[in-house]
Amino acid sequence: LSHAPARLSAPRPSRLRTMRGAARAAALGLVLGVAQSLVHHLHIRNDGRSLFKIETFGFVSKGHMNLAVDHFHLNSAGADPQVGFVLRKASSESAAQQDLEKLQEQNKCILDTERSDDVVLDMSDKELWKEKQVKVKEVDSQGAGLYTLIFARCSPSGAHEVTFDLDAEFYNPGPDYLSAGDSALPSVYTFFACAFLLTLVAWGLVLLRSGGKVHTIHYMMAALLVLKTITLGAEAIRYHYISRSGEAEAWSIVYYIFAFFKSAMLFTVILLIGTGWSLMKSYLNDREKKIIWVVLSLQVLDNVAMVVLEETAPGSQGWVTWRDVLHLVDIVCCCFILFPIVWSIRHLREAAEVDGKAQHNMEKLKLFRSFYLIIVSYIYFTRIVVFLLEATLPFHLLWL
Repeated sequence: LSHAPARLSAPRPSRLRTMRGAARAAALGLVLGVAQSLVHHLHIRNDGRSLFKIETFGFVSKGHMNLAVDHFHLNSAGADPQVGFVLRKASSESAAQQDLEKLQEQNKCILDTERSDDVVLDMSDKELWKEKQVKVKEVDSQGAGLYTLIFARCSPSGAHEVTFDLDAEFYNPGPDYLSAGDSALPSVYTFFACAFLLTLVAWGLVLLRSGGKVHTIHYMMAALLVLKTITLGAEAIRYHYISRSGEAEAWSIVYYIFAFFKSAMLFTVILLIGTGWSLMKSYLNDREKKIIWVVLSLQVLDNVAMVVLEETAPGSQGWVTWRDVLHLVDIVCCCFILFPIVWSIRHLREAAEVDGKAQHNMEKLKLFRSFYLIIVSYIYFTRIVVFLLEATLPFHLLWL
């Protein structure tokens, strides 16, 4: 491997201004994003949807659910409305979604298909709209499971808008404000924070013992481990406070800031390794620079938007659409980082055929092929498999 000192070309002033503006936007997004907590406050204004999910929570025995609806109004144009809220039990999130889709296909109203373990807050009587309506229930041992809070407007059908303020407080004995499937997360994140700390120490020892074989990219990998360790530690503390009080605004700010920089550093390191920078060459060509700037810009926007989205109740208008769009953007970024690796593999294959260092280039080629497979596996498991597991696992195993 080349031992020439590695260097990156200085960014142009216009690009510096772009990145500074993105940083300001990120900071603003972080401040706005942590305004919410796990104790949900949903404000719906002039919403024309007739059926939508608001929130999901896993209850164990003696778990509590407190619902309060205020300022309710439906533009019913004199018709007798059939409208309300249902907290319905399901085995998994995908099962809950299938249940809703089945009701829509059969043109049935969820308020007419009440089950024994449903919690219903019926708002069909217009007299109830004049004051706050409260529903409180304690879950017994038979009722433990994953519950989904659903708003339903069965009649009048068509374009009718609803407005309401909803306060929902869900917690398990303790009180533990984390869903039953998330209650293990503080311990899980603490374990992995310690594991990455040990990895950081081990990597530091490797760098110290490597002498002159250390490249700039190796120090960047160490910086990535530092950011990852701090992010996991902040996430563990954040979930601990959410578990105890239902909110952790200060630690949420710390977590989102370090998660933002960790994500940017992760993509930067992968892109630079894929181009062979620092290991095989000390410069980036124009095509590689464009890929890096595009991916980092998309990641800045995607991370800021995801922060705001994660701190918004799923029942908000456009929440599902924006979630899917941002997930798609993230997958696109992951696909973009494959291009430099493919280019490096092609370059090494061509070089092995024309120069006299075929054996040396073939070793590099095998290394980059392995790196390519690792990145593809990383994308597949973190961007696809995780979401499939989240939708299908039983509620008490969602921490996995």
